[in-house]
Amino acid sequence: MKKTAAIIILLNIFNILLFATDIKFNTLPKSIEEFLSLRDEIAKTPEGGGAMMVIALILYSNDENLGRQCLTVAVNQDQIVQGNYYKGYKLISSKMSLIESQISKQKYIPNSYINGTSPENNYELPKNNLSLSFRRNKYSQTDESGSVKVFVNCSGADSPRPITLKINDKGIWKAFEYSSLVVGIKKAKKEIKTDNL
Repeated sequence: MKKTAAIIILLNIFNILLFATDIKFNTLPKSIEEFLSLRDEIAKTPEGGGAMMVIALILYSNDENLGRQCLTVAVNQDQIVQGNYYKGYKLISSKMSLIESQISKQKYIPNSYINGTSPENNYELPKNNLSLSFRRNKYSQTDESGSVKVFVNCSGADSPRPITLKINDKGIWKAFEYSSLVVGIKKAKKEIKTDNL
């Protein structure tokens, strides 16, 4: 029995390592043009597309106007409608409302996906050399299927968060299901109050 359990644990570790990927970039984009340039460079894989969704959320938490533009081009085509965020389009209201609501409660949620952040350092981003760590499991599907679920490490949660991505006709992976990315996380140290009485 112990031997079987050890084999299962080793297989699980092997699966995690087999499907682990880091996405690295130097600094956050400062404009929609820089965002699109980075997206076209790294979103050629599901993990790269997932990273772009996280980056769009980080940008939104710092600058709502730029963030809305970036979210519009980071998501799958079926989630945008006519509007005024970017080139006559915007993210559908139900998705945008969820993002607004959750990030207004904990502005640092998106930062928690960047390696090196933690509740102890108030989820402060590194100055440069940013990275995110992704993994897949046996249910993630293959790139050839056109729809892949990846899991991004989160320093504010006990387990990675899922993102489902779909590839578009230009070979760019875009976020399709990402609601878990805005679920609450452990409070930043600066928010934790102690009772001194």
